[in-house]
Amino acid sequence: MTPPAPPRDPAGPGRLDAESAPGSWSRPVALVVAAAFFMENLDATILSTATASIARDFEVVPAEVGIAVTSYLVAVAAFIPLGAWLAERWGARRVFLAAIVLFTVASLACALSGDLVSLTASRAVQGLAGSMMVPIGRLIVLRSTEKSELIRAIAYLTWPALVAPVIAPLVGGLLTEHLGWQWVFLVNVPVGAALLVAAWRVIPAVPRAPRARLDVVGLGLVVAAVVSGVVAFELLGGAPTAVTGAGLLVLAVLLVLAAGRWFRRVAHPLLDLTAFRIPSFRVTNLSGSVYRAVVNGVPFVVPLLLQDGFWWSPAEAGLMLTWVFVGNLGVKPFTTPLLRRFAVIPIVTVSTVGLAATFVGAALVTAETSPVVIALVLLASGVFRSVGFTAYNTLQFADVPPERLGAANALSSITGQLAVGLGVALTALVVRIADGVLGTTGVGDPTGYRIALIVLAALALVSIVEGLRLPRGTGASLRAAPR
Repeated sequence: MTPPAPPRDPAGPGRLDAESAPGSWSRPVALVVAAAFFMENLDATILSTATASIARDFEVVPAEVGIAVTSYLVAVAAFIPLGAWLAERWGARRVFLAAIVLFTVASLACALSGDLVSLTASRAVQGLAGSMMVPIGRLIVLRSTEKSELIRAIAYLTWPALVAPVIAPLVGGLLTEHLGWQWVFLVNVPVGAALLVAAWRVIPAVPRAPRARLDVVGLGLVVAAVVSGVVAFELLGGAPTAVTGAGLLVLAVLLVLAAGRWFRRVAHPLLDLTAFRIPSFRVTNLSGSVYRAVVNGVPFVVPLLLQDGFWWSPAEAGLMLTWVFVGNLGVKPFTTPLLRRFAVIPIVTVSTVGLAATFVGAALVTAETSPVVIALVLLASGVFRSVGFTAYNTLQFADVPPERLGAANALSSITGQLAVGLGVALTALVVRIADGVLGTTGVGDPTGYRIALIVLAALALVSIVEGLRLPRGTGASLRAAPR
């Protein structure tokens, strides 16, 4: 297929002209965008097997290092609207390339960090860079794709989110064990340089479009709500700070309500919330966010279970977690036929129930359990994870009309990234609460990690309740034969 003509405003609020009408789509552009997402997703979770080493160097409890993970993910979620606005003001290609440069420089700053505060701050800068890559690249692909080809297009953009969090522990474990935890960030320098060259050659130049002034009030409300919510989760885990955490959680809810009211009143809101009126989009981005949260909490807690609970090395824990990756890839050739053959909602339901069962299975393993059994549990988890994740990501845009893709893409990017960040934060919170109640430290005692896995399994089941209420035939356009 020939590459499509570049759209006028790939990060805009929803304008669609003849140049960006759905049709053929460019595989090279999709692959470059996917590679950028891969680097971003890899860095979001690569700290999982380096957590124990960083905690020892910084003389903190391992669960506290979770703030360095969540600061990155939260920064991505909080500043996605700003990235979309900058893309319209300065041009999508220019902002995309600048984001790659900033991400690479911030990675170097992370490697040079001497304490948890500086590491967390550097991770936040990485998140700011990631927020400029997420909506721009995906919308370029979405706007040039027909509904009947959406499954194939989304498959290109889904694999980074599936693969990166799973291989990250192995990569992080090997780098941490043999070179030091700093190398989980230094590896981004050559990768970022190579990606910059590829993006420079492949991403089309897009003319800038007129745009209203930045909705500063809306941006402030979004950032304040996201930061308040995540800090609240961090503070709720400790008895001395629980009251402050509860207060911040209430503040976060109030800020969300205020932001929703503001966006409905202003003429040019930073976020257009009307996409939530589409049932399939609303369910996949609200209830579906719970699913994404639990999926991304597992790569954080399982390596800690194996390392701190069973005394495995970082490399051994990372290698075991790659069985999830094997499950992801093994089922990948069958996900597209499944989505074309069966309705999406039953697929999501079955895969979520199966995923929850594997979480319970992981919680039941002991230090004496055969590694083969653990590998089989994680393999099955990867299979269910891949099917459910692909179904959710595809369904969310199935019923969105072309003129609302921009707004829907920005909202989806925010809820998706925030779900990942809150998944890690919630998992770390459960571990801290369990350790506090039981008086354990997690080292040599896997109880806290087991409880976290059971909680994640319960939340996974909760995520399917709203989806079961969707009308029959939801997402039927995805099953049309591609032209």
